Amino acid sequence: MKQKLGTSLFFIVLLTSNIITVAQEKIKEEKTFRDKIFFGGSVGMVFGTVTRIDILPEVGMWVIPQWSIGFGGRYTFRKDRYNFINGESNSYKAHIWGVSGFTQILPIPDLDKAFKIGIHGGPIFQGEWEGLYMDKGTIDPTAYNPGNKGWVHIILVGAGYRFPLGERAGLNLLVMWDLTNSKYSPYTTNPLLRLNINF
Repeated sequence: MKQKLGTSLFFIVLLTSNIITVAQEKIKEEKTFRDKIFFGGSVGMVFGTVTRIDILPEVGMWVIPQWSIGFGGRYTFRKDRYNFINGESNSYKAHIWGVSGFTQILPIPDLDKAFKIGIHGGPIFQGEWEGLYMDKGTIDPTAYNPGNKGWVHIILVGAGYRFPLGERAGLNLLVMWDLTNSKYSPYTTNPLLRLNINF
């Protein structure tokens, strides 16, 4: 009887320890997955002949410590003032909505850890697709059919530097080039400077 009780007790302890181990591993996996997710984005403003206000939220995931993928949204308010040959001027306002998908490569996440040079952070490379829904006539008043709303697709590539702001957060300073160079692009310069934060 004692032998059966001891054997039963042994199997109960073994089973309980296995359940606890599996539960701990599951919690660890969930925590690890959460650590891979990041949120952030950027806000941009330009004032002058062209006034532009950009809001670009984003969410992504580090697939491996050196490579991430993600998607974002976009809202842009743009106001252009055009001066015509006859001396008249007119302004055009546009509200632009969009979505984007991006990928980032961080070949050396921390230069100090790799080379012991006292400089933290590392180079970052980014590729991005943007789909923008807008009234094309407000961006280009010489368009054949002003008031024609539709999608504009833009491909951006760039490089820059990621400055760490803690264990998870970082500030990315990027120089981006618009490869499509569309006349409907909301960007007023090419290349463009982008500063975003994620955490």
